[in-house]
Amino acid sequence: MDAALHRFLGYLRDVRGSSANTLLAYRADLRQFAATLQSKATSPEQLNQEGLGDYVAWLGQQGYRPATVSRKMAAVRAFLDYLHSTSVLTDPSLRSELRPPRAPRPRPRVLTADELSKLLDAPARLDTPRALRDAAILALLYATGLRAAEVVALSIDQVNLEHGWVTRPQASELPLPLGRSLQPMRRYVIDGRPHLARRTDERALFLNQRGDRLSRQGLWLIVKRWTARAGLGGDLSPHSLRHTLAHHLLQQGRSRREVQQVLGLTSANAMRLHRLQGELERAKP
Repeated sequence: MDAALHRFLGYLRDVRGSSANTLLAYRADLRQFAATLQSKATSPEQLNQEGLGDYVAWLGQQGYRPATVSRKMAAVRAFLDYLHSTSVLTDPSLRSELRPPRAPRPRPRVLTADELSKLLDAPARLDTPRALRDAAILALLYATGLRAAEVVALSIDQVNLEHGWVTRPQASELPLPLGRSLQPMRRYVIDGRPHLARRTDERALFLNQRGDRLSRQGLWLIVKRWTARAGLGGDLSPHSLRHTLAHHLLQQGRSRREVQQVLGLTSANAMRLHRLQGELERAKP
């Protein structure tokens, strides 16, 4: 393997005109690559998908930053391209093994009852149209478990204040009770939304300051703003409120199937709920 690496570095220097710093970086990364595969491939001809897969997995275990992993993989890909161009390797699929390991998705934050009260109360203490809107949004996210995209897609006629329910954008599903979000929703629809609306024919439920439908980005900013004002450190997203609702329902003894129906989860996504319930069981004394 050392001889092939030496020839490749010479190619980079003499043919590609690579700088000294580039050559040093390639040399370090490729020597590490060769050392990692020493037990499986001592020559370029012995490189295979299993060995490259092991190398990718090894990189993922070293705690490198994503940029560092990408740089190391780029060096190995360039080396493989060189080996193909010189007919040392004939399998073009080897290159496809060099995909960065998928980083684990961080779990959404679960709010305690006290944190939830602080968040919901923060905008509810104000009477401005925006504060009334934001109070209704935060309460709705937790009370119904609607997704951010579903919340901003709601129209005014999907909310029934008299009976206290809201329908999902998918009309085939049963309406959801507004629960504790009924009062903030009533205040917004009656006292807040008319001051934000610029057109009488606007059907969007939640409006921005221009009178247009609120965007998903706008919804995220609302959650972040009131998280900060409530003094709740950390990263909170609209999905955190949905996740908190699922957590609280399971704590109250609701079955996974019941919670799945409330959240509108498909069977494919229900595994996340299964993992959450498992975490709750393990947390019990």
